[in-house]
Amino acid sequence: MNQIAAVIGGLQQKINHGSTFIQRKYNEIGQAKFNFPEPVTAASLAAFEAEFNQKLPGEYQTFLELHDGADLFILDDGLGLVLYSLDKVIESTIEAKEDGLIDEDFDYFWVIGEVNEGYLLIHTEHAKTEDTPYMYWKYHEGTTEDADPIGQNFGTFLEYSIIAQGDVFWEFKDFIIEKDNYFVDEETPEEDVKPPLPIKFVESVRVEIEYPIAKSGSYYTVSIYEGKSRKEQLMSKYNDGPRLKKLIEDVRELLADRRFQYSSIHVLQTESRFFRNEEETGDPLIRNDNPQRQGLTYDGYRAFADQLPRPLPGWE
Repeated sequence: MNQIAAVIGGLQQKINHGSTFIQRKYNEIGQAKFNFPEPVTAASLAAFEAEFNQKLPGEYQTFLELHDGADLFILDDGLGLVLYSLDKVIESTIEAKEDGLIDEDFDYFWVIGEVNEGYLLIHTEHAKTEDTPYMYWKYHEGTTEDADPIGQNFGTFLEYSIIAQGDVFWEFKDFIIEKDNYFVDEETPEEDVKPPLPIKFVESVRVEIEYPIAKSGSYYTVSIYEGKSRKEQLMSKYNDGPRLKKLIEDVRELLADRRFQYSSIHVLQTESRFFRNEEETGDPLIRNDNPQRQGLTYDGYRAFADQLPRPLPGWE
């Protein structure tokens, strides 16, 4: 296994365990979102070389052969590390040249992604040899004349970015008290200071989905508890109508809430003990002697989000 595969594999193992709650500078905190696309295609690699008459640097191509781009450590504000697919690299670089983002006097960059309100760039001349750092960055405004060197090649950049949870680690050394007024004094307006969010750390959560009496015109009930045995109710939700798929997607969003952190998810789906049968019998309720039940266990939020529970038979 190469080093880039090992680094990505370690991050995916962390995500699968449910460890997606992050904190960045200036108290930016929350549940981060991730996306790992399929590997790059041979057609895209060929199209890139045909367009720019140059091969990709080895470390960057190794990454693309694992995943054709990625979204890493994306918070609710949309900020994080976005690595473009190779097709989008081609498209974004061509557009950047047409729009003047890549200055004609500094016309030696590929646009490969975005981080912290700026573009990630590869310096094409430096990328011709693995011995010269080729990763650069610039704000969305301005042109490549203002591009700043990160001082690394792609492999080290990727590993450091993961350690820094998607933040601009190369700028950490530039943050000083006098310049950034990081420490709060009595003159700092209270509204300018972000208070920490209350976070509930629990080992596991139990999600109970109770089906309605009828398949239309009634309520599904979702209750979420701490632990496997209803130790403490964390939240509850009711859904009016028969759209169970939408309800389960809502559960996914609830479990992604930044207020909670946990390592395993237990889901119990169960039918009501009664059926509504008024049209057939005149009796508004009859007993369901064999209600369907289904229990599922997931190793963390990512496993749950990637394979949401299916409805009970007959309720699709």
